[in-house]
Amino acid sequence: MKTKLIALCLILIGSLSGTASAQDLYVYSILGKVKEVKGKVSAELNVRQTLTMKSVINMTKGSQIVLIDPDNSKQYTLTGVGTSSVQRLIARSDKSTKELKKMYLDFLMKQLSGKGVLTSQKAVDGGYASIERSMSDSIIIDMEIPDSAKFEK
Repeated sequence: MKTKLIALCLILIGSLSGTASAQDLYVYSILGKVKEVKGKVSAELNVRQTLTMKSVINMTKGSQIVLIDPDNSKQYTLTGVGTSSVQRLIARSDKSTKELKKMYLDFLMKQLSGKGVLTSQKAVDGGYASIERSMSDSIIIDMEIPDSAKFEK
């Protein structure tokens, strides 16, 4: 009887730890071509999709993906070339991990839920700009412009 109880406890603990590692990560922005690979099939990722730490993605040269982890209040900016799991990419890019304040995380999750407009535009030279508009007419602009950017009048 005692052995069965211990075995049941171990199974329960194992299933809980498996659930914790399957947390959802939300795709906030994508630069370039990033695909999720499932076996022999790959599909291009889009903003607002979810991934897990075990998800496998393929990134081309110059690609970048920003993931939001609401469970740990973190934002991961991943770059690289080739196919790898999200967990490995995060481990390799520890300098691109940001801690998010609760208020900002709530704002991002509202954007990802579709309650605000979330659009991205790619610049000619490889930079990007994200423009977010909330229903209350406030606008937030997040831009990454390379040093080599050329502007025209």
